[in-house]
Amino acid sequence: MPADISAPEAPPEALLIRQLRDLPPRMSRYEAAAIAGISESRWRMIETGVRWFRGEPLAEPPAPAQTVARMAWAVGATPDQLTQAGRKDAAAELEAIAAQVEQTGAFTGRQAKALAKRVRSGKP
Repeated sequence: MPADISAPEAPPEALLIRQLRDLPPRMSRYEAAAIAGISESRWRMIETGVRWFRGEPLAEPPAPAQTVARMAWAVGATPDQLTQAGRKDAAAELEAIAAQVEQTGAFTGRQAKALAKRVRSGKP
């Protein structure tokens, strides 16, 4: 008889990121991961809260604040949303990303600048 395999639940920040990624215009994990600068498989593990090992689901440890902030940046989350999801550390990192965009133009294009402005203002 097969064992009851239940996957761990995703953390609140991962649920937020998934919800925002699924809003129109929907973004694939691959696209979002490319914007965040991480692999699609790493994105999937963080977003689902699950890492599979030898066919068994294991809880993915909390992602570093900088990684969560880059993921949040990719899907357009605000620092307030990350704080409400329990990741004040990632919210601070997201603020730093927005400041970098505004000050140095590290990212190019109108969309990146508009997103930086939105993140800084806290308006969704």
